[in-house]
Amino acid sequence: MKMKRTTALVLAAVLALAMGMTGCTGGCSTGNSGMSSSLPSASSSLPGSSSSSLPGSDGNSNSVSDGNNGISDLPSSLPDMIPDGDLDGDLDGDNLPGNLPGDDESSLPDGSSGSDPSSNSDTSSSSVAAAMGTDFGEIGALSAKSLDWGPGGPRDEKNRSQGALLYNQRYGKYDALFLAEDKPVVYMTFDEGYENGLTPAFLEILKEKGVTGLFFVTYDFANRQPELVRQIIAEGHVLGNHSWSHKNYSTLTPKEAAEDLMKLHDYIKETFGYEMKYFRFPSGNFNEQTLAVVQSMGYKSVFWSYAYKDWLTDEQPEAASSEEKLVKAVCPGNIYLLHAVSSTNAQIMGSFIDRVRDAGYQWGDPGEL
Repeated sequence: MKMKRTTALVLAAVLALAMGMTGCTGGCSTGNSGMSSSLPSASSSLPGSSSSSLPGSDGNSNSVSDGNNGISDLPSSLPDMIPDGDLDGDLDGDNLPGNLPGDDESSLPDGSSGSDPSSNSDTSSSSVAAAMGTDFGEIGALSAKSLDWGPGGPRDEKNRSQGALLYNQRYGKYDALFLAEDKPVVYMTFDEGYENGLTPAFLEILKEKGVTGLFFVTYDFANRQPELVRQIIAEGHVLGNHSWSHKNYSTLTPKEAAEDLMKLHDYIKETFGYEMKYFRFPSGNFNEQTLAVVQSMGYKSVFWSYAYKDWLTDEQPEAASSEEKLVKAVCPGNIYLLHAVSSTNAQIMGSFIDRVRDAGYQWGDPGEL
């Protein structure tokens, strides 16, 4: 244990010296822009990783043995702070907030909280067992610095977010994924904080187009829309954990984060007979401690490579320009995040899917991420 903590402290010191700061790529809402960091060379590897794969790789992605995952293509320095809230990756110049409030509990249509009234009660037995089996002391030694994710900033010659490439390298050891494998395959993911009457339309289009989606749900959605959850599962889509309460995980202790995640995990398993394995942080906010917590619960943290301002139900973006943004953002391994409360997304979904295919890309099965 002492050796692991020492190694972690040494690694943190090396990264701080090499990068000039403790990093906050993409969408940070605090005004620390302008800082830069130096990337390790393509030939270097993080402690505990092999030269053939990034830390935390399961062998299915992120291979760097041939340099094709793009790490070798990164410049010697990269802004560690992507311009505040630029979720469009500098494609349209929108200045968006770093967080994605569209599925936040404050946005629920009836003004209710996203958590169950009994949320302060004891967690289920498997939640407690999982939490007790985690070394929270070791996790507590990791950084608690709050980070917001929004993949703005520079892109490489393949149109990939260099922030996503950097974070794959930096946090891959925690099974965190910001950009998938360097292949002409992209992925469709949705955040389902609450239902706005549009999910059936998305499911119909996905079935028509033969695309598998990854739907990240909260307790509020699953509790209020059990038939939709069953339909998502029955039609072969992937269900992901978007937390029980939709709280900012950087404000939780490691143990609180573990219990919140596992509370929804157990609810979905007991109610629908489905065991989730992918987690998306509420509002994209995380820290190193919570990444480690999610990994210790047997989950992979799936972020996104592209998102745009689609979540404000009363201020929906224009359809044609939104479709152009989505198509223009395509790149190898792109993980799209769309909010299922968006009427604009419902209008353009079919055409968007077709145009991405016409550009030479396949829609991958997110269950293989």
